[in-house]
Amino acid sequence: MQFREIECFQAIMTAGTMTRASQLLGISQPAVSNTIATLEHRLGFKLFLRKSGRLQPTAEAIIFYDDAQRLLEAVERTNEAATRLRQRKSGHITISAFPGISIKFLPNLISKFLEDREHVKIRLLSRSSHIVIEQLPSQMFDIAIAEKPSQFVGVDAEQFSFHCHCIVAKDHPLAKLDVLTPKDLDGVPFAALFRDHMTTYQIARAFSDAGARWNVVLEAQYFVSLIEFVRSGNAVALVDPINSQGFDDELVRIPFEPSVQYQIGVLTPQDKPVSKVAGDFLDLMRVELSSRT
Repeated sequence: MQFREIECFQAIMTAGTMTRASQLLGISQPAVSNTIATLEHRLGFKLFLRKSGRLQPTAEAIIFYDDAQRLLEAVERTNEAATRLRQRKSGHITISAFPGISIKFLPNLISKFLEDREHVKIRLLSRSSHIVIEQLPSQMFDIAIAEKPSQFVGVDAEQFSFHCHCIVAKDHPLAKLDVLTPKDLDGVPFAALFRDHMTTYQIARAFSDAGARWNVVLEAQYFVSLIEFVRSGNAVALVDPINSQGFDDELVRIPFEPSVQYQIGVLTPQDKPVSKVAGDFLDLMRVELSSRT
């Protein structure tokens, strides 16, 4: 059974005559007649009887029409889906990312990306960088984002590096300074990440080299905890521009010298081709991340 045969059958059922059906399809009337004859031969029963110059569908044709209509609708949906895929308006993306970038940055970016892509579905998995890296061999993701990027097996890694800045409450005495150094922060209550974090090591070395006392009153696992603590006015902290996004109205961000670098890696599986829609999301994310480096 050919798709064109079903189209001709549906056109006659809709139009009522061979002539009108041929006009709907843009083909000759004999072509429609021959196509229906072929379809009737395949099916083994008559589809139409001629009465008073019109074609009267048989009882079998009426029953068959329901299935034919569903088939045509399914083909139309398939064509629409293919068009959306071709135009990058449809698809699924699974993202596995560490919490810091999952809380504000990625949801805001996803919202922007989906504005004109109503048929795209995104699954965001928030995992510690350690878990993200552990799960890389499973390739159960399209895009992964982790801290401490290094040489990973089976993935393509793109590294982004950011300058950390000092955040203080707006009414903090240090909020008026243009640049902060370890000397300025000598003995000032400080909130920092755990000792094994890449930024903590750099900050400790900067204070040591300057001969300043690093007064850490809070250690936490995530930047967001430091930010909330600083909002209370009890301390200062060094954070990156990704994690501090969205707090500009409540905190003052001040450059810190010497530079403290924060690095993340955007990872994609080597053995799993990136879909067109995932590629578009990656392009948008690269632009947003690069604007903060």
